[in-house]
Order: sequence, then structure tokens, then C-alpha cells
Amino acid sequence: MNLPFLALLLISFLTTKAQTIPESRAVEAYAISNATSKTITIHWAKTSDAQNFAVYKRTPGDQTWGNPIVNQQASGDTFFIDTDVTLGEEYEYNVVKLTNTPDPLTSNNDIRGYGYLTASIEKNAIHSRGTLWVLVADNLGTELADEVKQLENDLIGDGWEVYSEIILSSVSPQELKTSIELKKAQNGCDAIYIIGHVAVPYSGTFCTDVSYQAPPDGHTAAAPPSHCGAWPSDLYYGVFSDNWTDNDVDSTGSRELNKNRKGDGKYDNNSIPGTVEVAIGRVDFSDLPKFLKNEVELTRQYLNKVHEFKIGQTTVLQQGIIEDNFRSGGAAREGFSSTAIRDFSAILGPNKTINADIFNTTRTGDYLLSYGCGAGSFTSCSGVGRTDSFVNHNAAAFNQLFGSYFGDWDSRNNLMRSSLASTKLGFTCVWSGRPKWVTHPLALGATFGDITKLSMNNLRDYDGSYFQNGTHMALLGDPSLRVHPIKPAAGISLEASPDRDATTIAWTASDESKISGYYVYRSHKGHGGFVLINETPTNDLSLVDNNPYQGTNHYMVRTAKLTTSGSGTYENLSLGIRAEITDMQGVKARINEIAFAALKVYPTLSPNTITIEKSTAELMKYRIMNSLGQQVKEGELHGIKTTVEINTLPRGTYFITAGVTSAKFIKQ
Repeated sequence: MNLPFLALLLISFLTTKAQTIPESRAVEAYAISNATSKTITIHWAKTSDAQNFAVYKRTPGDQTWGNPIVNQQASGDTFFIDTDVTLGEEYEYNVVKLTNTPDPLTSNNDIRGYGYLTASIEKNAIHSRGTLWVLVADNLGTELADEVKQLENDLIGDGWEVYSEIILSSVSPQELKTSIELKKAQNGCDAIYIIGHVAVPYSGTFCTDVSYQAPPDGHTAAAPPSHCGAWPSDLYYGVFSDNWTDNDVDSTGSRELNKNRKGDGKYDNNSIPGTVEVAIGRVDFSDLPKFLKNEVELTRQYLNKVHEFKIGQTTVLQQGIIEDNFRSGGAAREGFSSTAIRDFSAILGPNKTINADIFNTTRTGDYLLSYGCGAGSFTSCSGVGRTDSFVNHNAAAFNQLFGSYFGDWDSRNNLMRSSLASTKLGFTCVWSGRPKWVTHPLALGATFGDITKLSMNNLRDYDGSYFQNGTHMALLGDPSLRVHPIKPAAGISLEASPDRDATTIAWTASDESKISGYYVYRSHKGHGGFVLINETPTNDLSLVDNNPYQGTNHYMVRTAKLTTSGSGTYENLSLGIRAEITDMQGVKARINEIAFAALKVYPTLSPNTITIEKSTAELMKYRIMNSLGQQVKEGELHGIKTTVEINTLPRGTYFITAGVTSAKFIKQ
């Protein structure tokens, strides 16, 4: 890998009116869908150096783009009407621009620009998001019990099956990884939300690896201070391969945390050794003395402000800001901000992005998206701002930053973590430039966890510049977040029929305008597993369920709205409001419809108690065995869920058996 390792600790340059390399490397594309004509029209903007445009199309998830469906000179049309589409389906487009601007990164080639879209006509609603685990640092769990419970309710209301647990500060990354593997095997795991300074994995031998002779920000000993060695690597928790190694040495980094030694628990890998299967997002306000609030209060503030956004109480302008302080000079060659130029257009539509100073602009308006890059330190991005800037001001709701050092987020007063500590906005932050993140699916309701996996697993599929598939990539923020919240309904109530064999669900209307109606769901458990009752949204404010489960039933109502973005339209859902009713007379056999395993154990990593969940309320006996096969505990399981004390067991791995099924857990 022969990379132009230009250090990013550079002076800021004035922008010019000439065509910039970021603009050459991007295509501002957007889509307009039409349900009447059943068409998707792809539009793109010209630049002065454009020579040719080609449009590719595929099904999301495909690995190749195939042949272009459009190939035309730049002097021709700047749109294409796709008639080969189906209502409700999603399509992915790649608009490729050939320019006459010589590419400074390659020999004898001109720059190519890219624009990506996931487009649809009324894309179908996503009712289930998968399984999400909330892992809370032990110094925060008790203090923030109410806020974590509110978070769990919001996640369940957004279609997640949710589990949570407290993680001791003494747990190593390796122990936590083992626990996450158990979670995925036993209960399912699509996303992990880490809250607090829970074990931080490190990976990388940047500078001593012959293929990575500089770190992602270019700072070797020749451009001090050296940023070689290992960087934080939360994605380690989401990659389940055996190819993580700890055999190499790189002790040339200036900070002790970056120094990587053989057998020290920091891994050698500079690129991801496999596929990121689980999205990891982290919110960590430890070691931020610039802020008057302590770690507990900053975390409380974050959880509350994200809750307000998710329920539609925080209104932001559907606009983006780009502040590029690398638009000229040597650092401009890679066109870092091209990732924002192309994706902001796909998310927001045309003419919704401005080039401006982020902090000056957000003083008079709350913006959805921002991208800022410039010369950096751990606490600053030249031309954009410093950690201090976030003490009294917000940037946008969702921020991308790029520059030297601060991409190494596990540092005192780190700029990126500080962006989440602002009072009103600042919900996520990523270090996008090496590589460029891939965020266009946000336009049609994807979560930040979705685009985190997409960006991390990108290897020459999307234009990503250098350090694609790098172990240093990380999402700071809640991985369940989406960019188009809508207001939920309110005041749900449940009433059983005289024979308790039917339930009337009633609710108060949402304050959201122009809604499509409401979806109603049923579950036999409180933390997820909701089944849709009405296949199309109802405009009524009540619904009768004639098929309740035997025993306790949990009901949820979600507002539906056809939402328009820069990539067409999709059926968007609010968070759900929920209530439960007991002693219903359903058919017992219906319990088998519930989509979860016969025996689940959680948390899989616990110091005191575990919860055992089974698919029926039938009385069962259980046994707990240690790793040597010795029985250490037995008892009975009553009802669907039973809490079992394990505080007297030694630390280690255990197996619990009930009936013909078993599961595994780790005693901390």
C-alpha cells in the first residue's frame, strides 16, 4: 500500500472560487420519486470540469455495480428517469463523473467523482430493527437508572428487542468481547450501545507495518508528535474472527496509550480482520474537565437530549454545513469533504448545503448535518473550533470531523467526544476523511448503526480514499439514531372484553402533521418481539385485537408518515407508545408464534444476577454447571422470566440447563 502520507497538521488555507478537488471528486445527486407514474428520476449537478456521466443501479447489498444504465456526455441531460422500479422497493444508484482535472494522487488519470443514492417510491416501513444491547459503565448505572430505562423504552418503541446490563470497570476488552459473542449466539445481537468508559480496545501497528508506514493522520516521527502505534478500536467488539493478533510491536507513538507491545492486550491489526457484524456506538464523557458538568451529568444531558430528538420535540433545519479548511494546498489532493458534498445532497436534496463557518452559522439556527475539516490536535480542528467551543455552543445534530489527532478519541478533552457534550444538539460524530464514511442510506430511514457497518466494511465498493476497512473507525453516539424523527401518539389505553378474549387498544392522536395513520403491535414480553396486527396503517384512534396471547399482552402504537428526502419517499415510523394487560384468554398454542429461542439468559456478563427467559410459563427446573461440568446450583423457573442470584459463584464461565435447552453466561 503506497499512500501519500501527508500529515494533517497544516495551516488553514483560504477558499477560492475556482473548481476545488472536493467538488471534482463528488457528484451532487438526488432523486425524486413519483408514485403516480411509478418512476424515480435521478438528478445530478454539473461541475465546470465534468466531461461525462454514467449511472449505475443495483439492489442494496449487491457486491458489484455491473454495467451503466446511462452513459452520456456532460453536455447532455442532467437527469435520468428510471421506469424499471416497483412501489415500495429500494434501489441503489451510483452516478460517476469523469472530469478533465488531472488526479494528483495517480499518474496519467483524470479525477472521477461519485454520488450515491438509495432511492425508493414509498419504501416499505421497517417494523423490526433487530436486537440491541445497552452496556452501561458501573459508575453510571445507578445514577442514571431512570435515563437508561427511558432509553430502553425508546429503543423498544423503535422496533428493537432490547437487553441491558451493567459492566464493571475491571472487565477487559477480551472478556467483554467473549460476552458479546455469547449474546449474539444466544439472544441475537445486531447493535451494541456502550455508555461510559467501558473497556476500550486498541489496535494497530501503524508505522512499523510495511503496508501502513504512517498512521491515518500521517503523523510519523518526521511530522511530530508521532501518532504511530495503536488507536482505539471499538469495532473489535463487532468482528467475530480469530484473526486478531497481539504479536507485533510499535512503541514509536508519543502517548503511552498508543504504544503497542507484544502480549499487552492491544492488537496488531491495522485493517479489519473480517466483517463487522455488529454495529458499535459509544457515548463516553469521561476525562472532559473543560466542561463544568461531570461525567454523570454530561451523560444524563446526552440521553435526555437524544430522547427529545427521537420523539420529535427538537426541530432542526433540514440543511447541512460544510466547512473545509483543506480546500487548497497539499492536503486538498484527496478531497476529504467530497464525502459530505455527495451524501448531504442524497439525504437533504438540492440546494440544502452551504459552505460556511459551522459555529457562526449554528448560532442562529439548528442544522441537521455538518462536516468540518482542518489541521488538528487532540482538542482542536483548525478553522472549525476547539473543545472549548462545545462548552457553550452546538454544532449540528449529526457531525463529521476530520483532522490530525482527534480521531484518536480516547484522549483528554477530545474534540469528537466533546461534540456530544454540547447542550442541545451533537448526537453523533465520526472521523470521516481517511476513509470517507458512506452515509447516503440515512435518507431512507437507515440508522447510524447501519451506516457504521456499511462504512467499516467498505473496501473499494464505494469511493473511500485511503485507510478503507481500518480498525481505527468508530461511531461516537447512539447507534439507533435516525435523521427523520416524527412525533408519536399519546395516551394509550387497553380494555379487555367481558370474556377477556379480545383487547380494545385506544390512543390519543399524534401532533405530527400529514400522517398516514397508525400501526398497532402485540408482544408476549416487554422488551421487544412485537408482531404487527394491522398490515396497513389505520386512521382510527382505536383497534380491536381478537387474537391476544394467553396471559400478559404488551401492545404498542406507532405513528406512520410518508417522508420525503433527497432520495425519494419512505414510510417512516415514530417511536411506539406501549401498555400491557394481564390475564387474557388467548390460545396457549399461540405462544409458539413468539420469535425467540426456548431459553435465553441475560446479561451474559454479570457479577450478581442473571435473568432466565423461556418461551412458556410452564414450571421447569434448572441446573448451573461450571466449565468442568460440575453442578454448582439448581432451582426452579416460574413463569416466562426468572431472576437467579449468582453472586456467590466464583468468576468464570457457566452453563445453565432447563429441559432440553442450555445457554452460557460469564460470572464477573
